[in-house]
Amino acid sequence: MGMVITLFLALATTTVAYAVLGQGGGVAGVIFFGILAIGATIRAFTPSSD
Repeated sequence: MGMVITLFLALATTTVAYAVLGQGGGVAGVIFFGILAIGATIRAFTPSSD
């Protein structure tokens, strides 16, 4: 479930960067994949509750 939240946060930030801030597609893509990478890193290093 955590990755789904990260995905939607990344999509929202990409939309804001592309539409509102006037950044190009390359910058929006870097922001998108950067946020996904941060979310994946947090998920990978969070201790599991077994």
